[in-house]
Amino acid sequence: MKITLKSTEEIRNSLNELIGSVTAKNLFTGYGLFKDNIMFGLYQNGTLYIRAEDKFAKYLQYQGAVSYLTVLPKSKLNIGNYYRLPKILIEDKILYKKILIQSIEQAKAQKIAIEIAKKNRIKDLFNLSIKHERLLAKIDIYDVNTFRMVGDINCYIKLKKQGISVNLTLFWNLKAALLNKNVNLLTEKEKENALIQLNRSLFDAGLRKIKTIN
Repeated sequence: MKITLKSTEEIRNSLNELIGSVTAKNLFTGYGLFKDNIMFGLYQNGTLYIRAEDKFAKYLQYQGAVSYLTVLPKSKLNIGNYYRLPKILIEDKILYKKILIQSIEQAKAQKIAIEIAKKNRIKDLFNLSIKHERLLAKIDIYDVNTFRMVGDINCYIKLKKQGISVNLTLFWNLKAALLNKNVNLLTEKEKENALIQLNRSLFDAGLRKIKTIN
């Protein structure tokens, strides 16, 4: 572990200044860099590769980022979803921080999606029970995959439009379920952002906004 700390000290220190505490783990090749137990970076031979997929990966490539497999085409690692950023992006600390945060958030969302996909029924999700499963069935949502695709906000609005009594407690339970976490662990910031999004959607649907997060 001491070797890992020493070998990654410089890169961890530079990342710590931007996104807070970053940890490192020795892999079969190089080192994995983690934020909140989410691996977002690969550090190898003094080079940092950032995890990115789909539109985010295309954006990085447009900005000049290069895939790990392009840099090391003979590598035994099939990790084309890690990218070496160009120097100009790294020197722009504001943009660099945004890229790091987006990488972490994308990796976190993918991890949550995988964990949720392993669960068969809605009642198996955090905070939800057979009562919630039956409630969502009233708006033709019978499984976890459909629930994920429709989303917590749309579920709430569909229920409300059908004249079904819903409250903010239900919304928090739905929100936390899709984050694969206990509802009591939702942060005030998460609630604040979620309420803003919910109110926008309620307004667009011609429904009354919610004034409080309590």
